[in-house]
Order: sequence, then structure tokens, then C-alpha cells
Amino acid sequence: MVAASVAIVLAIAGCSSPATTSATAQNKSLTLAASIDAGSFDPALIQNGNQAQFWTPVYDTLLLLKPDATIAPGLAEKFEYNADKTVLTLNLRKGVTFSDGTPFNAESVKANVEHLRNGNGQNSFMVGSIKTVVPVDDHTVKLELSQQDPALLTYLTMAGGAEGSPAALASPSIATNPVGSGPYVLDTKQTELGATYVYTRNPDYWDKKSFPFKTVTIKVMSDLTARMNALQSGQVQGAIADGTSVATAKAAGLNVSFNPVNRRGLIIADRAGTVVPALANPLVREAINYAIDAKGLLKSIQQGYGTRSTQIFNPLSVAYDKSLNDEYPFDPAKAKKLMAQAGYANGFDVVMPENPTEKSNPIVAQQLGDIGIRVKWAKVDATNYVSEVQSGKYGMFWMSLSIGDPWWDLTKQVLPTGPWNPFKTTDPALDPLITKAKTATSSSAYQTAMQDVNRWLVKSGWFNIWYVEQAVYITSKDVKATMHAENTVPYIRDFAPAS
Repeated sequence: MVAASVAIVLAIAGCSSPATTSATAQNKSLTLAASIDAGSFDPALIQNGNQAQFWTPVYDTLLLLKPDATIAPGLAEKFEYNADKTVLTLNLRKGVTFSDGTPFNAESVKANVEHLRNGNGQNSFMVGSIKTVVPVDDHTVKLELSQQDPALLTYLTMAGGAEGSPAALASPSIATNPVGSGPYVLDTKQTELGATYVYTRNPDYWDKKSFPFKTVTIKVMSDLTARMNALQSGQVQGAIADGTSVATAKAAGLNVSFNPVNRRGLIIADRAGTVVPALANPLVREAINYAIDAKGLLKSIQQGYGTRSTQIFNPLSVAYDKSLNDEYPFDPAKAKKLMAQAGYANGFDVVMPENPTEKSNPIVAQQLGDIGIRVKWAKVDATNYVSEVQSGKYGMFWMSLSIGDPWWDLTKQVLPTGPWNPFKTTDPALDPLITKAKTATSSSAYQTAMQDVNRWLVKSGWFNIWYVEQAVYITSKDVKATMHAENTVPYIRDFAPAS
């Protein structure tokens, strides 16, 4: 039975003695610090981003996303679309078994797709385009789509392609006792939920060479100072940080890696005015964009490690349009005029969830207050922040989201089925632009259509994006980590001994 405890985190944070877990000790162990807890190990509920480090040791995915964002074989050795990209055929790897002895095959792929689709997790949209899963034989499966899905291959490298044992999917215990075919198995006897997660090597894994460490331990440390202390004292060999930690890390001789992967800002979610009527007015949404000093936040919060952006898309994606970053310079006077023009000269109240780890909260409240938008904070636990903001209680909220594949970003943030569109907003002017992008038959047509979507979103004020941050990840001298495209932290397969 796995014991739940957070006391060990506090003990670790206050300890200054060197750790005994070092990659130099015959490269047998890797110890990392995570800023948030694992969440559920149920494949229907797992999340990408920071939490990927917890579940990728135990679950293989059908395809692999390489650090340069190219797609590679995973549990599917070969993958091929038909001419109109409505059927994806996967040829599955033979001889793979889950850690409970259940064989991996076409039927298990079908079971996992259905489990994710019916599980109501935030990533269920990743299999939303799959109409039917057809096992052709034990090692061939066809995914028949209801419509083209430009991001499906990417989804199959993430939670959308994570494979758990069909025998375990129906059991509630899978939330804390995952059963997959991955390179490691969660050691439930040594694991303490909420504090320390210990993984031991799967002796039957098909790709051992990609995972050089015999054991992997992930310690939950929500406090950045605690993570930095643990890095400098040798208790951990890798941790997520931010721009404020770079100088300290370099002075200590630690390795610092950067990755432009997250966009930060406000999601103005209630565009129909369901809980905050004022947000239905596009002039109010414009005012919010002019009211926030995005460049100032980039400097004060990220120490300048990032790029000013007004867009939800990655700067490297085909949807990105650099000229749109000239929209919405910091202009409180213009914001006040827009508020008055919209009929809100006296402002209005808005309840926003307060993520206790977000440093921008007081600045945002002050700058919105300067134009009459009075923020009332609702206390929210950091671990539950995602589910809380997706509940539809809040008209707008702060969020940092990983950005990569443009269709994936559009799906999760804009489409009514996406987890980051909690009010399921649509717009008759936007819908045909999205359809044009989805049905584009050439890369140039797709790029043009996606940029049209992007332009509409920026000018309509659906979001108040501040910047794309440089994710900062720090490792000890004896470990190297390759930053992974489209994810905040490196996957476990991205770590290796430094020599």
C-alpha cells in the first residue's frame, strides 16, 4: 500500500547534507525535484507538462516525440495515413507485455482509446477525432477518424497515446498503482504519495539502452528555494526553475537549459458573459490587453528570459505571425477609454482563482484595478488549480500553457471541446476559419489558414497573452538533460549521465 505523506518534503527542504543518490555512483540512479505532485496515474487522467515526468517512466506511448519535435516510432513501429488522412494504420511492436503480464496488442490499443475517450480527463479531446478503432490482427490496428485531425500524430506521443494494461484500466487502484509497459515500474512500497515517487527498472523493457538509470526518484518540492537548495547540496540532480535562479545556478557550476515552450497570460474564458457579463464585450477584452504591462512582467517575473508575444501559438509554429506582437502595447489611458466606450466607466468586479505559486498576481490585480476592474481572489490549492479553472466558475484566470503543434494548441485552447475553453465558446466568424485550416490540402494553405485564425483570436481579445517564457531546467554536473520540444520539462528518456 502506498502511504500518503508530505512531511518528507519539508524534511528534505531543510536538509543541507549531500545526497547519497548520485549519477556518478555507477550511473545507477537519477533523482529529480518536481514543482507539482503527480496527480492520478489513470491513463484517462494523466497530464502533459510538468506531470509527464511522473507517468512517462511507466507508460509507453504509441509514438514518440523527439526533442526536435519530429515524430518517431514507439509502441507502433510503423504508422501511415490513407490519402485523405481519415484512416491511420498502426503496425504494433511485437513481444511487448505490460508489467502485469498482459500482452500489448491491437485490442489493448482499442481499450486505451475508449478508456481515454470515456474518462472525462482534460486530454480526452486527443482521441476525439477517432470514430472507430479497428483491430485488423494482433499487431495491426486502424484508427478511423470522423474528420481530419492535423495533430493526431502528436497526441499519440503524449497522453493520447499512453498505453496501460487493459486488465488494470477498470480498477480504481490504477490511480496510484499504474500498470504499463514502460521502462520502469512504480515501487509502491518506497513511494509516498505527494512526496516521493520511486521507480525501478522494468527488466523486460524493449528499449533499455535509452534509459541508462537503474532507478528514478522524483521528489515533490513546490518551493523554488527548496529545489535550488536541493540541487546545490546534491540531493537532486535535476529540477525546474525560472529566470531568477539562472545566475545562482551558473555560479554554482550547475547546468542550465532553456526552452521556449510556455506562453503565459490570462485566458479571458467567459466571452459570452455567462458569469461576468462585461467580458462578452470585445472592447472590454481589448481594454484588458492594453491594461497589462506585458514587457514589465517579462522583465520582473522572468528576468527577461522570454519573448513578448500576444499569441497562443509557439514562435516556431506555422501559425505564428510576428507582426501581431505589435498589438496591445501597454497603454492604461487607452484601456480606460475603451472601458468607458463599452459602458463600464465605473468598472466591474471579477473573481479570479489565485494560484499561490504565481508571482504576477499582485501586479495583475493592481493594473486591472487601475482601469476599474476590481479583482477578488479566490484561494485555490496549487495541485487543484487546473481542475478548478476548467470548472467554468471563473470568467478569466491566469495560466501558463505549453505550446507546440499549432493544431494541438488550437484544439485545447479554442475549440469548444478543448479543456481550456471551459465555457465552450464559439463564434460564427471564427468557425469557418478553423474549418479552412482543418481541411487544407497543402502546407502553404494550412499555414495561411492558421495565421488567419491566429489574427482573429488576437484582434478579438479571446486571450491576454503576455509573453512566451524560456522554461529553465537545471541539472547537476554529472547529468545532462535535453530539453524537449513542446514540453516544460525533459522527459525521463531525455536524461543521461554527463560522461
